[in-house]
Amino acid sequence: MKRVPVSKLQDKSKLGFQLKPSAKEAATAQQSKAKGAHRDDHYIFFITLEGSGSTVVDFEEKIVGPNTLYYILPEQIHYRIITKKAKGWFLAADPALVDPACRDIIESWSGFQEPIVLSAGEIQDYDMLLGILYRKAYEQEANLSVLHSLLRSFFEMAASTIQIHSKAVSHNSRPAIISMQFKKLLNENIQQFKTPAAYAEMLHISEPYLNEALKKTTGSTVSFWIKYKMLTEAKRLLYFTDLNVKQIAGELGFENHSYFSQIFLKETGMTALTFRRQSRERE
Repeated sequence: MKRVPVSKLQDKSKLGFQLKPSAKEAATAQQSKAKGAHRDDHYIFFITLEGSGSTVVDFEEKIVGPNTLYYILPEQIHYRIITKKAKGWFLAADPALVDPACRDIIESWSGFQEPIVLSAGEIQDYDMLLGILYRKAYEQEANLSVLHSLLRSFFEMAASTIQIHSKAVSHNSRPAIISMQFKKLLNENIQQFKTPAAYAEMLHISEPYLNEALKKTTGSTVSFWIKYKMLTEAKRLLYFTDLNVKQIAGELGFENHSYFSQIFLKETGMTALTFRRQSRERE
């Protein structure tokens, strides 16, 4: 089985982050086709001041317009980053430099984040802060402590923006804590457990209470997220491996591959093999 390629930040920068301004120019592909679909070991943030761009994240196209904030998490597969006369900032950063409280907000529900439209004041603040960070990073004797302090300020701002615009509940509330615990268990156990009752039991709470917590923090049910995670993993296996559908069903813990095929068709509107063909042709 082929592994998902991982792009490592340390191969690009020794500072723990990489910051690039983008000038307004004709449409360009920021990522070569040779690199293809991959995941990173770091966060990627886009602050778009003018113009627009697009990328494919976990096989869904995301359109980023002007005055927006968008981010991609380490576990997400993405490719084909394209800008169209875009002006703004590209930031890649090591999650280890981010305060855990901010990280919890940023990572609340990977795969479901959408571009956030910023106010004039917000976009001005981000542009100013990243401009200072960029200038300080390229001084002859750059002070790493100062750089990381500025970077932490950016993530405090980003976490605040995400929480406000997503109308998320406080990250230290009981529902938020339960949701984060559920997400971790889901990532670790999706191959073995696919029922809400199983996760409620692992969390030592009732199934209705788990459902209530998730609906409050994400707007969706336990069943929705189990299905979403399973389908995402199925799409990754279809794209990155040459396993047949029966083998993929087995990798995901399905004893009956026909049942897996039925779920995939119902939820995506296409067969697993059609998805494999179309996703590979689209890159």
